[in-house]
Amino acid sequence: MQTLDYDYTVHHRPGAGDENLLVKFFVDAVKDDVATAKEGRPIFKEVEMIDIRIPGSKDNIVVRPVRPKDIDRFPRHYAAFKQRTQGESVVGTPLEQWPLLTKAQVEELKFFNIRTVEQLAGAPDSTGQKFMGFNGLKQKATDFIAAAQGSAPFIALREENESMKLTIQQMQDEMKDLRKQLKRALKE
Repeated sequence: MQTLDYDYTVHHRPGAGDENLLVKFFVDAVKDDVATAKEGRPIFKEVEMIDIRIPGSKDNIVVRPVRPKDIDRFPRHYAAFKQRTQGESVVGTPLEQWPLLTKAQVEELKFFNIRTVEQLAGAPDSTGQKFMGFNGLKQKATDFIAAAQGSAPFIALREENESMKLTIQQMQDEMKDLRKQLKRALKE
């Protein structure tokens, strides 16, 4: 019997069609639960994200943290993203997450490279000369941080208390099950 030699990989082209995708790398603030519990206020860390879209489709949208394969798959997009965002990593409470500010105030502060409540609290007074109400916002940011640090132990205790309540409830449920099993065993 004769066999036909055929290369099945001829039609397999990894990444085929990628040139038609709309790909955007960006940085998004993701809540850091450990730091939040420690500080007693929302703490966010910046995470590299990817947004992949198929032109003309509203349903096929992928937005997720960047994986190493994404960098290999879209090296030109990633290089442009890195060049654009070099040295911008910030950790703290983003101004957008602080309810005391309006969107306009957030944008105005970002213009002066102030992106977190912590940066606002530590900003030099000379920055306050550039727009109205800066010193009041700076004082509120300082008060917010101090209040959150003071309440951090209470928040930690509350979380520990909730955990203990859950453990006790589980133990009580197990005890009920054991009692039922014991009653059944004694009846037999």
